[in-house]
Amino acid sequence: MKILILNPNTSEDFTRAIQKAGEAVKSPGTEVVCLNPSSGPRSIESVYDELLSCTPCLEVLIAHQAEFDGFIIACYGNHPVIHAAREMLNQPVLGIMEASLYLACIAGHTFSVISSGDRAITMFWDAIKAFGIKERCASVRSTGTAVLALEGLGKEKVEDLILAEARKAVEEDGAEVISLGCAGMAGLDERLKRELGVPVVDGVAAAVKLIEALVGCGIQTSKRRAYSPLEGKELVNLPKVFSLPYDQNSGD
Repeated sequence: MKILILNPNTSEDFTRAIQKAGEAVKSPGTEVVCLNPSSGPRSIESVYDELLSCTPCLEVLIAHQAEFDGFIIACYGNHPVIHAAREMLNQPVLGIMEASLYLACIAGHTFSVISSGDRAITMFWDAIKAFGIKERCASVRSTGTAVLALEGLGKEKVEDLILAEARKAVEEDGAEVISLGCAGMAGLDERLKRELGVPVVDGVAAAVKLIEALVGCGIQTSKRRAYSPLEGKELVNLPKVFSLPYDQNSGD
């Protein structure tokens, strides 16, 4: 089994951390490859950032679509590329937020999400509503820091802030499970589990294991209604590569 994890931002530090998190949980015989696009925002912290990252991410997916058994979009949120990839591909596609939260709903009755910037609070609530699990969410809390603060020498201080907010979520909000709200938080789950005494879900690890389960069970993306094959159309002033998903579905 071969899984592509796509980091939608251009931070190579994040890509290495995501690769390490995936390698740590993959089954024997599974190959995990983590890539990021060569252009786009260095971090994704807004809807504008998400949209800017879409075209470079689609180029990566189109280029590698035949090489992998499953795909993970390693942006914590309801990133548009997740749904575009499901339209393009037969293989299963997962976002790390939905993977994390679906597992959190199994591990406990209520969960809380710990985000970085304050803007993400609204974005995450919108995603939780879209996933249909709003009533299970105890809270979405923020450290008030930039996503890129999870890189480099200041990372340890940010991790302390994440722990502090997670503790409040458990003790004040009634969370039974914590979901780490950024791919850059990969690998922090073990420390928080020890400190808090509740399950802590790393979205990258959750997505790798769920993709392995989907592939192992032979479950692909449904091509009825929502993710039905794309219908060809003329593209104006766009690179030819973006016509390929239309062409492959038309049989040309």
